[in-house]
Amino acid sequence: MLIEKGCAVGVEFVENGERQQVRAEAEILLAAGALQSPQLLQLSGIGSAQLLQSHGITVQADSPEVGENLQDHYQARVIVKLKHKMSLNDQIRNPFSLAKMGAQWLFQQRGPLTVGAGQVGGMVCSRYAQNGRADLLFNVMPLSVDRPGDPLHNFSGFSASATQCRPLSRGTVHIRSGDPLQAPKISANYLTEPQDAKVLVAGLEILRDIYRQPAFRDLVTDDEYMPGKQAQSAQALEEFARNKGGTVFHPTGTCRMGSDERAVVDSNLRVNGVTHLRVIDASVMPAMVSTNTNASAIMIGEKGAALVLGLVSKPSQP
Repeated sequence: MLIEKGCAVGVEFVENGERQQVRAEAEILLAAGALQSPQLLQLSGIGSAQLLQSHGITVQADSPEVGENLQDHYQARVIVKLKHKMSLNDQIRNPFSLAKMGAQWLFQQRGPLTVGAGQVGGMVCSRYAQNGRADLLFNVMPLSVDRPGDPLHNFSGFSASATQCRPLSRGTVHIRSGDPLQAPKISANYLTEPQDAKVLVAGLEILRDIYRQPAFRDLVTDDEYMPGKQAQSAQALEEFARNKGGTVFHPTGTCRMGSDERAVVDSNLRVNGVTHLRVIDASVMPAMVSTNTNASAIMIGEKGAALVLGLVSKPSQP
């Protein structure tokens, strides 16, 4: 962003290797997400004065919490092997089944290729849940894979993941330099709070118990792929979760909204310390939602657009 005398007046970008500038007639809306919105603010001189000065960036607004308060859902999975070929793993490896799925998607807009990997979800209470409020999110997939993007397993696999709904651990997003093309340093700090690890382990235990129910008895083999029979104690399950778990890609919170002096944006999504600039993405969440962030991020964007268009009340910029 281009900032003059405390006012956001435009943006600078690179096109075909050349720097270009565009001036704004009214406000600038930043919606780059919880990882890049704080990066762009910092590059524009809005953030921790100490961080910005260390990279030779002129401080436009000393806002120490830009890039702080990073929250994300972290998952660990239980993957079992099925006794019969009834997994998407098998269909993907069968050229005829794969062609059929492709035809369903192309001509009928239905079939397995029209839905996400996680086709069923649910929320439950672990033994650590408070006030009867669910603290675990389950996601069920009729397939199995080591990591997103890898080939599906060559066995009939079935997966279910556990995710803590409201993690206590907090991370950071900080620029590494004044170069906008250099990726920021992201420190997720997953499971740094002991409670997060305890809830996640409880989720894995619940999933295992579900797999032992009579409805699964004739479907699941005794050969658990992940975490594996060797992981039985809470300590072993926690170690598995730390080493084999991963993000659900729900980063939030790095441009926290609030009414206090340290908040990055106010209740109308305006960046504190700079006029004519708003952040309208999931980075403004003070605390993340319990489940997927998509709908909430859309709502924040819609709210920001409505504020600018004057469709809802908006107090004058101080």
